[in-house]
Amino acid sequence: MGKQDRMFKKTLLIWTLPFVMFTGTADATMRCGTSLISLGDTVSVVREKCGAPDSSVEQLPVMRSGSARPFNAAKVALWVYGPRNGAYHHLRFLDDKLVAIDTRRN
Repeated sequence: MGKQDRMFKKTLLIWTLPFVMFTGTADATMRCGTSLISLGDTVSVVREKCGAPDSSVEQLPVMRSGSARPFNAAKVALWVYGPRNGAYHHLRFLDDKLVAIDTRRN
């Protein structure tokens, strides 16, 4: 590998590294007015900062037939805010903790 190849690879790495670093964290937060919510926030914190969602669905744990133990122990809640500035914000909660924020433009 020549000196030009090494220099090209270093330059490419310097230019692409910031994009790679921030790709996974782009949807880790969401702005609600002047407040900011982020992954790990509880349902009550999100409701306090953003208000009630425009739509929501809760999926409670599934019970096995003839058993008192839940088959799927996690409670899942899906909230949608929007459209806000042309985008819908889909929030997913697992046992009342925010685990995903997905922003989509329609």
